[in-house]
Amino acid sequence: MSKAKKRPSVTDRHGKRKSKSTGGTKWGILIILGIGIVAFIYSSIPKASNAKVGPQFTKEGELTISRDGASIATLDIEIADNRDDITQGLMYRRSMEEDQGMLFLMDAEEPQSFWMLNTYIPLDIIFIDAERKIVNVAANTTPMTTDPVPSTGPAKYVLEVNAGYGQRKGLRPGDQIDW
Repeated sequence: MSKAKKRPSVTDRHGKRKSKSTGGTKWGILIILGIGIVAFIYSSIPKASNAKVGPQFTKEGELTISRDGASIATLDIEIADNRDDITQGLMYRRSMEEDQGMLFLMDAEEPQSFWMLNTYIPLDIIFIDAERKIVNVAANTTPMTTDPVPSTGPAKYVLEVNAGYGQRKGLRPGDQIDW
């Protein structure tokens, strides 16, 4: 009977038995893990077509601005008629069409003051009294600021439109608003 030859034990310099696997296997596993992590991170990055662009306009009505019975302009409007909507306003919007705006229905006719915190687009803020006549137009307000934008008198309604709209349409105090 022949004796099988016993292989000599392979040990490291500290006398511990070495694994038969080579360093290449360890590197292969690390490379595969690295590729997996990079793929996961890449797939988590939003693509331009899926990127959030802020709240989108939802038409809730139509508003007409007139002077001496003749229409000056017509807008599609969103209506802010509760505390949450009034507080949110046009915050986080990245754009708005020329013929769109937001109408705020305030609780009382009194001096009003708005700010532009988290509002990315410059706006004209149009203050309107209880008889639906323009009190004043605060033109081209500065985005992203807490500086107050006040009415010059009591207002029951406030209309926000793109900056420059009031000048382009020739709006002035006394013009009639209907919706």
